[in-house]
Amino acid sequence: MKWTVIDSLISPSTGTAFSCIISYRELKLIIWYKSSDFMMPGDEIITSDLGVFINGQISYLTMCNVIPFNASLWRTMLAQSECPGNAEIKPTQCNFNGKCRLKKCPFGLEKNLPGLFP
Repeated sequence: MKWTVIDSLISPSTGTAFSCIISYRELKLIIWYKSSDFMMPGDEIITSDLGVFINGQISYLTMCNVIPFNASLWRTMLAQSECPGNAEIKPTQCNFNGKCRLKKCPFGLEKNLPGLFP
């Protein structure tokens, strides 16, 4: 089945990603997953017997949960998000104060370490 990513956000404290996806038949879902591949808006997901492909490349991800899309829930998740990369206007540096469980920032942000920058 083919899906398109509408929006995504990340939880740095858990390392979990959330994506809102839509099928060609207009079925919208929210998926929770853990992966080294973060899905961005516009990415194409294809699920098959061979696995999950993101933009034509095999992707190894752990699916945590799938629920029907709920606009109110998605807005709440965005509003309560701790990751500065989830903001509509992306910062130039990461100012997340907690422990980030991501090996690599999907937004390409460098950690702003206190005392190193004027």
